[in-house]
Order: sequence, then C-alpha cells, then structure tokens
Amino acid sequence: MSTNLQALLDDRAGAIVGREREQAALRELITEDRPLVAFVHGVAGMGKSALLRWLAAEAHGSDARVIALDGRDIEPTEQGLREALDGFPLDSGDRVLLLLDTYELLRMLDPWLRTTFVPMLPSNVRVVLAGREPPSLPWRREYGELLRVLRLESLGPADAEAMLARAGVGETDARRVNRVVRGHPLALVLASSALRDGPGMALEEIATGAIVEDVAHGYLAALDPATRRALEAASVTRRTTLSLLEAALPGEPPGDAFARLRELPFVELGRDGLVAHDAVREATAQRLKAIDPAAYRAHRAAAWRCLRRELRSAARRDLWRYTADMLYLIEDSSVRENFFPSVPVEHDVTPARPEDWPEVEALARRSGVVGGVEMLHAWWEAVPDGFAVARDPAGRVSGFRCVCELSEVSPRLLERDPIVAGWKAHLRANPIPRGQRAVFVRYGVRNEAATGFDAALAAILLDLKRVYVGMRPELRRIYTVTVGGTLTYCAMTLGYEEIAGAADCWVNDLGPGSIDGWLADLGARELLEAGEPLDLAERRLTFDGDPVELTRLEADLLAYLRAHEGRAVAREDLLREVWGHEWTGGSNAIEVVVSGLRKKLGDRAAALETVRGVGYRLRRLG
Repeated sequence: MSTNLQALLDDRAGAIVGREREQAALRELITEDRPLVAFVHGVAGMGKSALLRWLAAEAHGSDARVIALDGRDIEPTEQGLREALDGFPLDSGDRVLLLLDTYELLRMLDPWLRTTFVPMLPSNVRVVLAGREPPSLPWRREYGELLRVLRLESLGPADAEAMLARAGVGETDARRVNRVVRGHPLALVLASSALRDGPGMALEEIATGAIVEDVAHGYLAALDPATRRALEAASVTRRTTLSLLEAALPGEPPGDAFARLRELPFVELGRDGLVAHDAVREATAQRLKAIDPAAYRAHRAAAWRCLRRELRSAARRDLWRYTADMLYLIEDSSVRENFFPSVPVEHDVTPARPEDWPEVEALARRSGVVGGVEMLHAWWEAVPDGFAVARDPAGRVSGFRCVCELSEVSPRLLERDPIVAGWKAHLRANPIPRGQRAVFVRYGVRNEAATGFDAALAAILLDLKRVYVGMRPELRRIYTVTVGGTLTYCAMTLGYEEIAGAADCWVNDLGPGSIDGWLADLGARELLEAGEPLDLAERRLTFDGDPVELTRLEADLLAYLRAHEGRAVAREDLLREVWGHEWTGGSNAIEVVVSGLRKKLGDRAAALETVRGVGYRLRRLG
C-alpha cells in the first residue's frame, strides 16, 4: 500500500496516549457548532503542544483549515497578532481552527482577545488556546457553555507504560520508570531517551518531588560532553541561534553544536531558532548555576553582547524577539514581573466606558489622586480614549490609568494641571529628537485597601507595558506621577528619575534604543563581567576603584563605540544611532560630548581616537 510523507507525519501526530477525553472534546471544534473556544492548560511538560499537533493533523483531510501560531513568535500587542495572522484568510466559509500555543506569553493581550478579537472573528472560526494557566474567571463568566476548559494531568499507569512501550522501552523497565516519573509525559520522554542513549541512568535514585527537573539532571549526566556543553549554553537563552552558540562557545564550530541540539527529543526548530522545552531548559540552567556559576554567568554575558549587537540592525518586525530575549536574560524579578507576572492576573484592563465614572470617582476619592477629583474629571472629559479601567473578577472597577501624548491634550488643560506643567518644563529643557515620542501616564490608581499581592496594580502595569511595546521603536520617554512613594522602587530598579523641582513627577528616558535599548541597559547591570569599566545601567565609568559619572549621551555614545571597538564609526552613524535622528551636517553635538568624555577618561583619553574624514574609534579601555 503506497503512502506519502504527510500521511506518515499525520500518523506520528496522532500517536497520543491517554488523552481520549480531551481528543473527543477538541474534535467537536471541527464538526460541531459549539464550543467556540477551547482552553487547554496544564503545567510544563503535560503535552499541550502535542495535543495541538494532533488536532491539526485531525483537521487535515477534512474541510477544516488550521492556523497554528506560537505565543513565543508573537509580539503581545494588537498589531503583533494581526501581523502574525497576515496572509491567513479567516472568512473563507470553511471551518477554520485558530490554534494559539504558549498562551501564557500573550497575557498582555488576554482582555483584548476575550472582549474584542474573538467576538469579531467570522462565525466559521473556532479558537484553541493552550497555556500553563487556566482561563481567567471573565472567560468563564462571559463565554459560559461556549467555552470548553481542558486541564491536562499526568497519565495513569497503563497509559504511561503504553507511551513508554511506543518509545521502545521494555515492560519491566517501563514499570520501573513510571514508578519514578508518575505519568508525567515529558519526564517519560526524557527517561525513555536516557535509557536508550545512556542505559546506566539510575532512575531509582531520582527523587520524586521535582520529577522533570530530576529526570532532566539524570538525562544530562548521560549526554556526551560536547552535547552537554551546547545544551548548557542554550539553557540560559530563550532561543538558540548559530550566532548565540558561537558567542557562548568560542572555539567550537557553532554548526556542530546546533546540529547536536536538534537531535535532542525536547528541542524544536522554531521560526527564529532552536527552542528547548521550558522545563528542561530551566532545569539545565539551574543545574549549571549551582555547579558552575562562572560558566553560567559567562554564557549569559556572551548572549547579552550578541543580542545587543544584533538588536542595533534588527528590523521592526523582529524587535519583539529581541525584547523577549533580553527579558529572559534578566533575572531581576521587578523587571520580569512587569512583563510576565508569575501570579495569574485575574483583573482585566479594558477601555473605560462613560458609565464607569461613578466607580472611578469613588476610587479616586478613597485613593487621594494627585490634583484632586475635579482635575481627574477634567482629564476624563478631555482624553476619554486615554483611560482604561481594571476590573476585578466580579466586574467592579478596581483601578484605572490614563495614558496619552502631549498632542492629545488641550492647551487649556495643560495650563491648569501643575503636574503636566512640570513634565512640559522638563521636555522643553531636554527635547527629544524629531520622530521620537514621549508618553504621559497622568493617572495610575489602584485600590488602596489592597494588601499583599495587588492584582489591580499588576494588571495596570501589564497593560502599560502593552502600550509601551506597541509604541516602540519611536517611544523615547515616559513621564509619570506617583502618590506616597509608589514608584520609589521602580525609580531605583527600572531607571525612573524624579524631576527636580516638580513634586510627584518622574521620568524615564529610554534612550534612542527605546524599550529594547532600555532592557539591554538593565541587563548590563546583571550580566557584565567583574572589572567591566563601563556600567551602562548606572551611567558610570570605574577605573582603579574610582567611579566617574556620565551623562546619558556620554554613556550612550561610549556604549555604541564599545560595541564597535577597534573600528572607525562614521559621524552619521553616531548621530542616527545615539542621538536618534539623521545627520544634518551642521551640528557640533558629537564634538561637545566627545570632549566631555575625554576629560572624564583622564589618562585613558587617547583610547577615544578621531578618525579624520570619518568619525571616531575606541580602543580597549580596560
């Protein structure tokens, strides 16, 4: 009987054990009118992606079409999702399955997806979301019987042993393995691979408290040294590319390391590089950090330098990949929590409606907003599109924010509000280049009665990051206001500075690199090696223990020259990349900053060379 490669691929995708209930429920998306949305959730390694691949294969050969997207490849903004869907017609008349995997990375978009995107889809489309967390309560409340929630748990003993048998594990070994891994699908895959590639693995000695991590450690021990080095280098980054491997493993052919990683059972080739399964990647990184912290730090620093270099020439459509890469490298929880909260955020942030005013006003009176309720109402009337409200699971307003640009506010309101007067004065004294943008966060209020984890504040901060990401690379500066020191910690860790002479006014100048340059600077605080003279995050040079403070332009110029160390850099490139606008030919801005830098470099001033007719070159400082 003849066959083809697609039939073989479909047969492989259909080889799922122990998920009959979930498969029957998902089949209804192909054949029935209901449900409209299915939500598949479970902890890492439960087989969510495998189930989506099975569903795609099941739809193959029927009248249904499949659009399969991965949250790792999508910028979590409305525009980012639209770009990911570009070229995929949704209103063809046939049944269309839209599959969104790794949904936890799209949490910024969750309220918009639920309230706007999904309801506007053509009636022939069905949606499947797969992620680690279950759907929020608003999903359940608003969709009711139109939503199917499928929680994946560990396999029972018979199904686990059947899965091992498919992998070629004998009956005795299968029972022995499953006594340890207790039906966890990814752990079963790792254990079966370890038995095949390293039969000496002592499964009975593995603790059962953290199954995947422990099995992964045992699996690593069975790998050959070259493959283990490649996996350790890949474990500290979100994705793995040839350039990242070359940076992390100097002297080793990156193509060989890339090929070794592709052979591993938990590594997939994605749209922008190799991606190891989260659970194994995290377990590998933890092991490396514990047994060889110097190597762990060196891999991260090498990755930071590589990404920083590539980011400077990245196209707009690729920026989110680098944003996510930088966020993965940064361990500071105050940064990562702002983009990817570790605690499920059950509060929604959606555009404010006129009927929300009474609740907004009451919340403002309890919280004591800067400028008073009368000023708040003036903003509410003048910039209605700038307001969004956070709602608790019962639908009550638990917080609100107002975000806008200067051009969106009437001159009359600007004159009345002393907060904005402080921002405008700072903007006049420190103008931003043409084509770059400044955003005003006039209000960011949550329920003052909240104790412990503040879900409303977390939701508002997450929504603000969605706004900021959507405005880059033009977003240059963020102005905000604080009540009672709310932003003091942010000022210390995220780069906000209090505006002198303007009470409660703060500013964060992201630099010409916008969000991505800002993140790279934050990463420098953690990742640069000891003895590195330039501290980008603190804007400081340190030689022989003596710190020298730099202005932002001095730090940005020096950082750019450092990235091209030893090479002549054209004046036009410096103005475009550091100042943020095209060279016009008549400014001495570079000379002024270079002169200041040379004075601060002291005995090392000769390292900053003038290249006649071209620009400047930096020799090694350290």
